[in-house]
Amino acid sequence: MKKVFISGGGTGGHFYPALSVAENLKEKGFSITYIGTTNGIESKKDFPADEKILYPMKAVRGKSIIGKIQGVFSLLSTTFKVYKQIKKEKPDFSICFGGYTSIPLGLASFIARVPLYIHEQNSIPSYSNKILSYFAKKVFITFELTANYFDRKKTVLTGMPLRKNIVERAKNYVYKPSQTKTVLVVGGSQGAKKLSESTISLASEMKEIKFILIKGKWQVEVPNLENLTVYEYVDNMEDLYTSADVVISRSGSSSVNEILCFGKYAIFVPFPYAASNHQYYNVKWLKDLGLCELIEEKDLSKEVLKKTLEDTFNKDLESLSKKIKEYAIFDSDEKIVENILNDFKND
Repeated sequence: MKKVFISGGGTGGHFYPALSVAENLKEKGFSITYIGTTNGIESKKDFPADEKILYPMKAVRGKSIIGKIQGVFSLLSTTFKVYKQIKKEKPDFSICFGGYTSIPLGLASFIARVPLYIHEQNSIPSYSNKILSYFAKKVFITFELTANYFDRKKTVLTGMPLRKNIVERAKNYVYKPSQTKTVLVVGGSQGAKKLSESTISLASEMKEIKFILIKGKWQVEVPNLENLTVYEYVDNMEDLYTSADVVISRSGSSSVNEILCFGKYAIFVPFPYAASNHQYYNVKWLKDLGLCELIEEKDLSKEVLKKTLEDTFNKDLESLSKKIKEYAIFDSDEKIVENILNDFKND
C-alpha cells in the first residue's frame, strides 16, 4: 500500500488543511501516519489516519531563553523519534503544513531521504516553513505574493485546502441580498474581544440590521437584543455564510479563503499580533482590488465600524460577490495531491 506521513497541527490553521489533503489521499488508497503534538488541536479532533502519533513538543518562537532551549530540545528529540518511525515504515513522501509541529517530520524526512512537500497557508511564511523549504521538493502556497519568500522554481499556487462541507456548499452558492440586512461577525478561533464589544454596541444602535456574532472564548456582556445572536463557536459555518450579506472577520487564511469561496464582501480586522503581521497581508491584495474593507485594530471603534458598514451596504454587493468568487480556489487539496503524484510519474 502507498504510504504518506503528514504533519500540521497545534492550531486549526495548520490542522484543517492537513486534514483536507489527508482525506483526499485516503480516497486514493494511501495509508496515512499523522504526526502532531499532545498540546494542540489534534489531541481533541479526529484525523483520517491509520496511525496518529502525538509527541509533547514545545514551540520556540516568542518564548524566554529557557523556553527556547526547552523548545529546541523537544523538537530535536521528536525529530529523532520520527526518523526512527520513518525508517521503520518507509513512506513514499511526507507533507508538512507549517507550525513548529512540522519541524520534526520535515527534518526527519530530509535526513531519511524521503521526498518532502510543504504547504504555506499565510501570505508571509512561518519560520518553520522557511527552514523546511530548503529541503522540500515543492512548496505549495495559498497567496501569489508568498512566492517572493521561496525559491520560485519550487512554488506552486494551490490555494488553501478547506473543509469539504464548506467547499461543497460554496461551489454552487450564488449570493442574493436578504430581506433583512444580515452581518456575520467572526473573531477567529480565539475570538476578538474589541471586535465583539464593538459589534454588540453597534447592534444596539443599528436595529434594522441583524447581527450574528461568533465571540470565541471572550466573556463579554451580551444585552438582550432582538437583532443580535451570539455564539461562542459553531461547526456549521457554511449555514452562517449563506445567511449573511456582509462578513466582519479576522483575516486568518482559512477565514479569508472561506469568504472568497462564498463570494462575500468583508470588512477585515486583522489580528495585530500575528507573526510578521501576516493577517494584514493576507487581505491587503484584496483591498487593493477594491473587493473588501480593511480596518486595523488600532483604528477600530464603534464609530469607524458603523461608517464602514453603512458605506458597504451602499455598494452593489451582488456584483461584487461575483468578482470576489473569481479569486476562490475550490480544489486546493486536489491540486496538491495531483502535483505530488505527477512528480512520481515523471521520476
